[in-house]
Amino acid sequence: MFLDTSSLVASVCLTPSLLDLYLLAFNIIVISLFILIFLFWEKDPYALIAGFFIMTFGDGLAGLIGKNLKSKSWFFLKQRKSLFGTITMFLTSLIVVSSLGYIQQNTFNINFLIIAFIATALEQFSVIGIDNFLVPIAGGISFNILVTNIT
Repeated sequence: MFLDTSSLVASVCLTPSLLDLYLLAFNIIVISLFILIFLFWEKDPYALIAGFFIMTFGDGLAGLIGKNLKSKSWFFLKQRKSLFGTITMFLTSLIVVSSLGYIQQNTFNINFLIIAFIATALEQFSVIGIDNFLVPIAGGISFNILVTNIT
């Protein structure tokens, strides 16, 4: 009377190879979080938060919106990308960076747009979840250099 895990995997429509990809993407996110913690925990916690929140909210919402709302789409490195998903990634990244900049008493400036653009451009490279590594690290480093100005 033990639970057969293979039927459990089949019941949620995940093939073992797809499950492996999800685990790989999760591991990449965890690795990038640890790198952000190592780089910015004491030096610039806002950069840590910026990198992690851009990935968490930006990429997550972009996936939801991009898959559920019809818009112009294209394939980049064999991955389907949509206009609404890309716009969502940009706007969410901009909101995250602007909010954290405001908390640091910075006025809105072009650097916020540059960080959101960098995150959005890197999100296009989502082959085997590499965007889950590139986006938070680049977002954190960009925020540190362009907003906090601690190097």
